[in-house]
Amino acid sequence: KVYNKAFAFLDTFLTVKNITSSGEGGLLSMTFHPEYVNNGFFYVFYTNNIGSLEVSRYKVSADDPNIADSTSKEIVITIPHPTNSNHNGGTLHFGKDGYLYLSTGDGGGTGDVPNNAQNTNILLGKILRLAVNTSATAPFYTIPPNNPFGNEVYAYGLRNPFRWSFDRETNDIWIGDVGQGAFEEINHRKFDSINGVNFGWRCYEGNNTYNTTGCGSVSNYTFPIYAYPTVDPSSSVTGGVVYRGDTYIALRGYYISCDYTTANFYIIYYDSAAHTYSTTIQKLTPAGIANFGETEDGEVYAVCLNTNTVYRVVSTGPKQYTFTGNGNWDVAANWSNNIIPPTTLPAGSVIMINPPANAECVLNVSQTVASGSQMIVSNNKQFRIVG
Repeated sequence: KVYNKAFAFLDTFLTVKNITSSGEGGLLSMTFHPEYVNNGFFYVFYTNNIGSLEVSRYKVSADDPNIADSTSKEIVITIPHPTNSNHNGGTLHFGKDGYLYLSTGDGGGTGDVPNNAQNTNILLGKILRLAVNTSATAPFYTIPPNNPFGNEVYAYGLRNPFRWSFDRETNDIWIGDVGQGAFEEINHRKFDSINGVNFGWRCYEGNNTYNTTGCGSVSNYTFPIYAYPTVDPSSSVTGGVVYRGDTYIALRGYYISCDYTTANFYIIYYDSAAHTYSTTIQKLTPAGIANFGETEDGEVYAVCLNTNTVYRVVSTGPKQYTFTGNGNWDVAANWSNNIIPPTTLPAGSVIMINPPANAECVLNVSQTVASGSQMIVSNNKQFRIVG
């Protein structure tokens, strides 16, 4: 089920019927059309009742923005997924180009025996790209003109890219690809260099050879920017997101991912000038993190299947406190995330005064800005000190 409010489940937004949840199947992902505010369309990715991968389009109810119109369902694409119930992939996102992207697994089992991931005529083990339309009749998508193989395939050579994301600032793609039994991998590419990329599976697992039968030159493959060994009894990477929020200064620009089984978090910083990566491993609990999500203002949350809980990702380092309301300083609702700055602002922290047009920030209490911290009033914003 998809719910309409995080942390306040007022009602069920939509119940997706005729799906199977055996193995790794079930409701995998959803995303909103870039013009949702105008057309009300959103897309749901799931395994249907015979185990095939399916994306359907729905529309929000015409008379209630908190309820979907279940009768509006239109099947956009169905991808056969025979034999096995695992390795379904599972994430939908719209790109900056307006196309719908989705990830698919290699079809499951061990070792990708049919070699689906390397076969560009098969839609399994891929990143697919569709030009969806909003017509009332089928077909509900077409093939973008510059897709490299003349079909839905945009990139290939993936085993089970269960979770992946676009960096909301740079549009780079980050993919967590679950390994066979030796390595888990994280892939990163610039948005304009995804087209036609071969990420290597089943020829390679991580940076190591796996089954090179029929494989070409090593130069044909794009290797992960980070791979880590499978830890006994198992590992499964959960791809994450790049933090672009304002609150946690120390996290800005860092890619946050984790391992589902071990609860190790892999926090990666990409230096775009030097083209280098630095990775920090942090052990957190609980295990079972299955996905990461972002709010409109870039704050990051993680969902855990082991505890059925949504967690906020935070940092203990310096913070930014942003005034976005109208009125007194000591009113929590006037601050982003309802967090008022501490009475003495710690070094490295920032207070940003950014009320809406025709509103003002009123400092009606004592506030100390310590050496090494900042208070910034945005251009053309009103800030007043009582007295």
